[in-house]
Amino acid sequence: MTNDFLITLFSADEPRRHRVIFGLLKRQATVSTEYWGLRYDLLQISGLMPRLDKATFDQRIATLVTEGLLSEVTEGQYVLTAAGQEAQMAYQTAHYVPEHLAVLLKYDVLTFMQAFWLANQVVSEVAYENKKYYPLQIDPRTMLAVKQWYANMNSPRLVATWALTIQRFLQRRPQADADRLVATWVGHNTPGFNFEQLGFPATWTDEDFYFWQLDQYAIWSEELQRGANTPLKLLWDSVAHRPLLPNSVQASYNGVIAGRPMDEMVKSRRLKVGTIREHLL
Repeated sequence: MTNDFLITLFSADEPRRHRVIFGLLKRQATVSTEYWGLRYDLLQISGLMPRLDKATFDQRIATLVTEGLLSEVTEGQYVLTAAGQEAQMAYQTAHYVPEHLAVLLKYDVLTFMQAFWLANQVVSEVAYENKKYYPLQIDPRTMLAVKQWYANMNSPRLVATWALTIQRFLQRRPQADADRLVATWVGHNTPGFNFEQLGFPATWTDEDFYFWQLDQYAIWSEELQRGANTPLKLLWDSVAHRPLLPNSVQASYNGVIAGRPMDEMVKSRRLKVGTIREHLL
């Protein structure tokens, strides 16, 4: 038995490069990483753990090897052992396995989640006409995006519209999920609950809680993408869009679709033929 989510990312039938898995979790989108991520059917984990550092990741892999759950077949490539297969099944029974990871490929769900936390706090304080509060500390770029969003929100109906949009989403969620999600939010005189206060299963870890939260905001992102231009949708629009392909790869793809000869693209973009071929791969 292991409490490490990484056990779910390996296979007993196919050796997998741990550096590829690390690159996917960090969303280090090299052509090689994305190609092998596709081969492993793991593209959906792209960007799942953006703050994971290499030393911590390597130590987690080493622990799984020491425990006899992973075996290194060639340098840097690992397969599940028989014990590892049992541990993988046991993990999936005892822990939260995210169900909406594919949404992370389309939208920046993590940034939206942080932006919502701060924006919801701001709107809550506005509702009480309170200007003296300590804002949530989130990623500085996301904080700036929220400030810019709020600067454009001059409607006297901001608070009412914001609350109505949230209520409609929560009404479509299972009651337990809705209650727990609301309990995590910071607002006027409301500090928000932490993981230990929410009554999740005893086998869950902080990582399970993080995955559960991501799933809630992934579901919400899908709804907002199709929804009307409410203040919350405008916030989502400002932070959640992400390109499916890096700009250079997209340019290679567009050139081929447009029928541009390879030699022309090599000359005009000052790239090697092999680089463009990798983009297309």
